[in-house]
Amino acid sequence: AMVNKTALVLSFLAVITLGGVTNKFAYQIKDVGDPAYPAHFFKKPWFLELLMFIGMTLSFPLHWAVQSFSKPKIADGTASESLLPEEVGDRGWKVRALIFLPAMGDLVGSILSFTGLVYISNSTAQMLGSSIIIMVALNSYIFLGRRYNRIQYLGMGIVLASLLVVGYSADMAARDKTVSTGMQEYSASQQAFGMFLCVLARVVNSIQFVLEEKVMGESGFHPFEVTGTEGVYGLIMTACVIMPTLAVIPGSDVGGVFENTKDSLLMIQRNSTLDLVLIFYLLGLWGLNALGMMVMKHLGSVFRAVSRNMQALFVWLIDMALFYGLGQR
Repeated sequence: AMVNKTALVLSFLAVITLGGVTNKFAYQIKDVGDPAYPAHFFKKPWFLELLMFIGMTLSFPLHWAVQSFSKPKIADGTASESLLPEEVGDRGWKVRALIFLPAMGDLVGSILSFTGLVYISNSTAQMLGSSIIIMVALNSYIFLGRRYNRIQYLGMGIVLASLLVVGYSADMAARDKTVSTGMQEYSASQQAFGMFLCVLARVVNSIQFVLEEKVMGESGFHPFEVTGTEGVYGLIMTACVIMPTLAVIPGSDVGGVFENTKDSLLMIQRNSTLDLVLIFYLLGLWGLNALGMMVMKHLGSVFRAVSRNMQALFVWLIDMALFYGLGQR
C-alpha cells in the first residue's frame, strides 16, 4: 500500500511530542494516593513504562482493521486469503518469538536510562540521547549493509562533535561542584557513570531498531503487528517481574520502596486531570513505537532515530511557549 511519507513523519513528530509533553505534565501533578501518606508528585517512571507497553498492545486491533480493509474481495464478496505469503504464515510463531529480543532491548534500554537519570539531569540525558543516531547508523552499516553519502557522514560527524561537547561540559560542571538531581547531590564520578549508562541505553536501543527493521524486512509482518507483539512481551515482563520487584526494593517512593504501584493506581483513581494526561501520554507513546515502526519500514532506522531526537526540540519549544504565554500571568 502506498504511504504518504510526509504525513507519516509529521504524524510521528506530533504524537511523540505529545508523549514528551504529557510525561512532564504527569510528573508535575501532585495529589494523595495511599491515604497513609501525604500528597506527593506522580514521579512514577515504571508505571509510565507499563502504560507504554499497554499502548503498544493496542496496535493489534489496528493491525486487524488494516488487514480486514486491505484484503481484496473476490467475486462472491468475501475476503481473499491472508496477505502474508504461505511460507511466512508457517514460520510466524518463530518470527514472533524473535520479536522478544527487541522487546527486551526496549526494556533494558529503559532500565539503563532510568538508572542513569538518578545521577544526571534530564537535559543532559536528552542531549546524550542523540548518540542513538551514530549507533543506529553504525549497526545498519554492519548488519544491514547500508551505505551513506558525504552529507550523511557530515551530519553524523556534527552529532558526534556535539556529544563530545556535551560530555566535556558536563564533566567540567561536575568538577566545579556537585549537581543535585532532586533529593541528593552526586560527585563527578557518579555523574560520569550516569552519562555512561544513558549512552549504553542508546547502544541497546540502536540494536533494537536494527533488529526490528530486519524482522519487518524479512518476515513481511506489518509494523503494527511487530509493535503489538513487543507490547505483549513488555507488558508481561513489566507487570509480572519488574513492578513487583520495585515494590519491595528500598527507594524514595511512598512506603520507602522504589516504586509503589498501589499508590499509583490510587492517585489515578483520585485525580481526573492525571487520568486525562495519562490517556494522552499512552497515545503519544503508542505513536512513538507504532508510527516509529512505520517510519522505519518506509524510511529506515536511521531516519527514525533522527526524527525521534527531534522530540526534545519540540517539547522545549512548547515549554518555552507555555512559560512566556502563561507563566508570566
